[in-house]
Amino acid sequence: MDLTQRATGAPTGFHIMMPPGWTRFIVDDEGKRQLVARMSARLKNAGRPDLDAQARTLIEVQWRRLLSIRASAVYLPGERDDEVLTPMSIAMKQFVSPPDVTFESAMRSLAGRRVDVVTAPWGPIFRWQSTERGTGELAEVQSRQIGYGFPLPGEHPRRGLLFFTSIPALADTDATMLGALAELSDSIMETFRWR
Repeated sequence: MDLTQRATGAPTGFHIMMPPGWTRFIVDDEGKRQLVARMSARLKNAGRPDLDAQARTLIEVQWRRLLSIRASAVYLPGERDDEVLTPMSIAMKQFVSPPDVTFESAMRSLAGRRVDVVTAPWGPIFRWQSTERGTGELAEVQSRQIGYGFPLPGEHPRRGLLFFTSIPALADTDATMLGALAELSDSIMETFRWR
């Protein structure tokens, strides 16, 4: 991913480590086709082809949301040997703040809430979180949203990358599990490095 010109000596991409089995899907028609095919195969193998239509609807809703925020990729967990599902997704997008607005100011405006700044050896990480409630068929689902901003290194950065973790849950979902998934998200983000 070319974020800047190579002549400047600035980063030209990034690296992030996902847990084993996670897959990256580009947010385009082909990426959606691949995700639908993977989900349909999983449901068929699990003996639940009856859930295929519901899964396709959920994917369609998620894909519209990804397109609305102009995400360029989404990372999703794969199947685990113990058959435990990891209800979590991480979307990624490039970001440029408006002229004369610093990356940090743009993060605070975008988040609309308190933004924590974590100092890492490679630069600051801006982090915020919120809770969103579903609508329609998903009205009983609430999801914890965690945002992360990584500005390109430099004195006055306006460009960078944003990651959005979504952790869906029902009202009676175990709070300890939700906390563990938020910690997993933070651990993944700690592996981020500019290339």
